[in-house]
This record gives sequence, structure tokens and C-alpha cells, in this order.
Amino acid sequence: MKQIAATFLLSATLLMANSSKVDEKSGLIWQDNQDVGEVMLTHSEAKAYCASLDVDAYEDWRLPTLKEFYTIVDLTQNRPALKNGFDIRDDGRYWTATVFAKNPKKEAWYIAMSYGEAEAYNKSRVYHVRCVRNNIVK
Repeated sequence: MKQIAATFLLSATLLMANSSKVDEKSGLIWQDNQDVGEVMLTHSEAKAYCASLDVDAYEDWRLPTLKEFYTIVDLTQNRPALKNGFDIRDDGRYWTATVFAKNPKKEAWYIAMSYGEAEAYNKSRVYHVRCVRNNIVK
């Protein structure tokens, strides 16, 4: 019975969600509205933006880690190297929450969606943001 309820909730989320997408493999819910291709912020602004985001009646968004972001990267595609199913298919650079270990105060990782490569760069740079949330099914 719990599995049926969980399946129904997941299906309802997919049907009602206009501005987000569920990655079935990871279970993460990704922001997928016009802001994804338009909003460009510094790293600290990106974290604050995700924390204050209200999309599809959810308010628990956050900046994804590098590992989480790679769950939606498809290296067999380019421009963008993004899994199929997303409406917003921008090939820009996107911040992750993962800081660069050698210089955590000044640098963080981003993913360039043209080909799916990652690089650490100064947090003061301005890049795109695609927020994520956990798919909490009770």
C-alpha cells in the first residue's frame, strides 16, 4: 500500500509540476523554469537564490552539489550535455554547492553544460543557477 501511495504521489508531482522535473534515476527534483536560462549570479547569490526559491509550491530548494549535478549530465549529448526531458536546455555554466578543496573560501565548482565539463572558479564570477530539492515521499 505504501508503494502505491508513493507511486501516486510521484505521478501527481510529475503531472502538476510545471516548472520542475523529477530525475527518475536519482529521485531529485530539478528547477526547470525560464529562470534557469536567464538568472546569472555569484556563488553566494546563487545559494541565497535557491534557498529563497518557491517553485511548484516547494520552498526547500538548494544549490546542487557537483555529484548531484552530474546525475543530469549526459556526456553523449552536447550543447547542452543534458539528459532528455528538461524543457530549459541552456548550454551555459552552472554553479554547484561544492567548493574547491584547495581554496574553499574563494573558489567553487561549476559545470559547463556545453559538453558537461567541470571546473573550479572564483565565487565572484556570475554563472547560471539550476536549483534542486530532494523528492521526499512519505
